[in-house]
Amino acid sequence: MHKSVSALLAAATLLAISGCMTNEVGGPGVSAYYDCGNGTRLKVDSLSGDRIQVQMNDNDPIILPAVKAASGAKYMTAQHEFWDKGGEASWTVGRMVQMACQKVTMPRR
Repeated sequence: MHKSVSALLAAATLLAISGCMTNEVGGPGVSAYYDCGNGTRLKVDSLSGDRIQVQMNDNDPIILPAVKAASGAKYMTAQHEFWDKGGEASWTVGRMVQMACQKVTMPRR
């Protein structure tokens, strides 16, 4: 009896922890779209291995690996940073001023 309770508690803990590790940008095969104002649009796709692909407007897509964040989902390279926190995101390219972006249902054309 004691072993089955311990196993059940361990399984419940693992399930709860995995539920906290959700990717806020969308699952594999699901695109998320962001409007950053001034005509800047982002299409963000989740990839395997804790990476995302970001395409700004019609530019070539960029792959960003996940990095540790205090909150939200943060991805970056030496030149690019995407940080999503509950549908609000920031996008930075090089030394540009960080852009504030809002998740949108459909991309604006």
